[in-house]
Amino acid sequence: MSGRASDHLVSHNSDHPSKSKSRQALTATAFFLLGAIVILIPALILILRKANCPDPPSPPGPPAWNSSDYLSNSDYYSQLPEARDFTQLDNLRLDRLSSPRFHPKNGKTVIYLRKQYHMPDLKGSTTTLHWIDLDTNKTVQLTRPIWGINDQQFYWVDDKAILFLSNRGSSGLNQLFQLNLPDDVSAIGNFIEPTQITDYALDIDNLLVNKQGTRLAFSCQVFANLTIQQTADRHATDKASGSLVYKFDKLFIRHWDEYMLGPRHHPFVVSIQQTNGIYNFTKAPTDVLFNIDSDAPTRPFGDGKAEWSFSASGNKFAYTRQHDENSSVAWSTNLDIFTVDLTADTLTSVCITCDNHAADTNPSFSPIDEHVLVYRAQAVPGYESDQFKIKFFNGSNPNTTLLDSWDRSIQAITWSLDGKSLFLELGEEARNVIYKLSNISSPISTPTRLIREGSSHDINLHPTDNDVFLYTHDSITAPPNVYLYSSPTSMRPVTVHNNHLLSKVRMGKVVEAFSFNGSQNEMVWGWYVEPVNGTAEPAPLAPLAFLIHGGPQSSWYDAWSFRWNYQAFSAQGYAVIAINFHGSDSYGQKFTDSITGHYGTLPYEDLQLGLTAAIERYRINGTRAAALGASYGGFMINWIAGHPEMSHRFRTLICHDGLFDMRGMAYSTEELWFSEHDAGGFTPYENPEAFEQFNPVNHVANWSQPMLVIHGGRDYRVPDTQGIGAFTALQRRGIESRMLYLPNENHWTLNPFNSLIWYQEVLDWMHRLTI
Repeated sequence: MSGRASDHLVSHNSDHPSKSKSRQALTATAFFLLGAIVILIPALILILRKANCPDPPSPPGPPAWNSSDYLSNSDYYSQLPEARDFTQLDNLRLDRLSSPRFHPKNGKTVIYLRKQYHMPDLKGSTTTLHWIDLDTNKTVQLTRPIWGINDQQFYWVDDKAILFLSNRGSSGLNQLFQLNLPDDVSAIGNFIEPTQITDYALDIDNLLVNKQGTRLAFSCQVFANLTIQQTADRHATDKASGSLVYKFDKLFIRHWDEYMLGPRHHPFVVSIQQTNGIYNFTKAPTDVLFNIDSDAPTRPFGDGKAEWSFSASGNKFAYTRQHDENSSVAWSTNLDIFTVDLTADTLTSVCITCDNHAADTNPSFSPIDEHVLVYRAQAVPGYESDQFKIKFFNGSNPNTTLLDSWDRSIQAITWSLDGKSLFLELGEEARNVIYKLSNISSPISTPTRLIREGSSHDINLHPTDNDVFLYTHDSITAPPNVYLYSSPTSMRPVTVHNNHLLSKVRMGKVVEAFSFNGSQNEMVWGWYVEPVNGTAEPAPLAPLAFLIHGGPQSSWYDAWSFRWNYQAFSAQGYAVIAINFHGSDSYGQKFTDSITGHYGTLPYEDLQLGLTAAIERYRINGTRAAALGASYGGFMINWIAGHPEMSHRFRTLICHDGLFDMRGMAYSTEELWFSEHDAGGFTPYENPEAFEQFNPVNHVANWSQPMLVIHGGRDYRVPDTQGIGAFTALQRRGIESRMLYLPNENHWTLNPFNSLIWYQEVLDWMHRLTI
């Protein structure tokens, strides 16, 4: 009998069971209502009491961020009720200020760039042009902030017109725009909408405008023998084909974080003129490197502002380029400077430095002499960290060297207005300082240091006063800000965008440079940053974050960082120690060169001695220490791991994009000169022992300490198999370990989401093993 028939019989022919079920349902309902009343009565009483005696109101919180509104980070922090310990999220929320430029005639106002991240989702950023009156401190945001829109590389063309690059157009590609300023900029109420000048099918990557406003140069990534439009058409054809097959006949196969598939950064030059208030090209731009398979600016970090220059009249153009035509680009550091006469019917490039097989770069024409330029030059081929000296070129005589006996490596050069002096930016004892070399024609002229503390960059001279300039400045305790230099006793910040944020976070305020007798009994320096909660007695001794820098020919500078930031560790209660071991820059070229052939000796000894000196000098708990390093610093982490006399001094080790197998690295990295020069000038097939002498993979049997391994999937400098190999060794040996793999990151962690994850994983790992 089916279930349906049975239900029918029960329903109609069995009267007694139906009545019984009804009584059961009524009983259950009664119990439910009684329970509900028991529960609801106390809640009702509580509600009535709250109506008569309401709780005090909660303090107002800041408005919520979302993708459709705009609130500056300064305003966001001004509404936070109280201060808190600094975190990497606060670091990302800082406004990033750069490129300050005086009004070209009176110097009374300044325009600069301001980049902001959208908080808290970090899904977008915006960079806008800002204006400030130096007399009144009145600030105006010139361009509309839109998430995902970034203005960059701007130039005053005259006293009211600005040319700049932006992706504000409908294509979303970086193009050339113009901003026209009103007579009274301070009265602007709701931004200025710029005018789009170009609409190419490719991004414009770099921009340079001559001081007369008659010519400009820009770059696009084009195939060597194709125009901009032909390159875009080829990209479209390749994309439509769906082919993912790459073919190579020479190195590089890949560089930094991209595969080298043909397009090159080529400079285009063009004359411009103003019509009805708008600047336009007078004819089609000329590709200066057409048919040449090379980059200018150079990859991966070259830019037009540093590597291009117009002469005083604007009739000559100088640029730096690599020699990319064959595979030697992978093991040669040779860069050369070329000049072009822009008045000629056919533009011809003339090499002015081809007798030097090391790097020549950053040409800068004199502001008063059409035939004179200065540039930076190295003397040792294949050595990227050789000392950069100043070369003087006058068009006919052999290039001469300025300050030839000075043991400083020059990073940037700026001419004085009168063409008689040079302002120099350089590293000195882990600070980026500014010098002035007056009267460069005098053989006895010596530089005078103008700014010593912190790190200073990007000088922009006042248009009528040789002794006044703008610059950006930062330090371990202060993020980058725009400053005005008027004299050695008058230097003041110009912008205040980050003041509210800085007032609402707690950071380590005590920062000291300390020294000790390092390897070979030579003086070695390091930084100490006090934890945010202090170390004064009776506070317990602080755990230690022991930072090891990469390079290796670099330094831990008195500078702010948006990646490895001392304050992010200090705010978590760690004392921070950062040693500038043998091989570090800014302490003289001999000290920098000393690491060649000594990867595992002199720096290793410095780190041992520096750790001991720091623990003896500061209130640090040496039994609760973690060591962290990236790149060469990651090599040193792996090297320490294999040497128990040092590894057992740390409860854990953290290795970011570190070198694990030096011989494998020598065959898989892209810029071969790093490995070959630092091994003593050998290739791995000429002298295998040079690569095995300091190879961490040979000491894995001694590994014992827990390790966190981090690696980027698009790191082609230290390929990800180096990190995977280290993690495999740890797991195979049964050592507590974890691997954080970031598939879209290169040698650095740049994505803001990944940056937060990086710090969360690192600090959680450190806290669990050291606290």
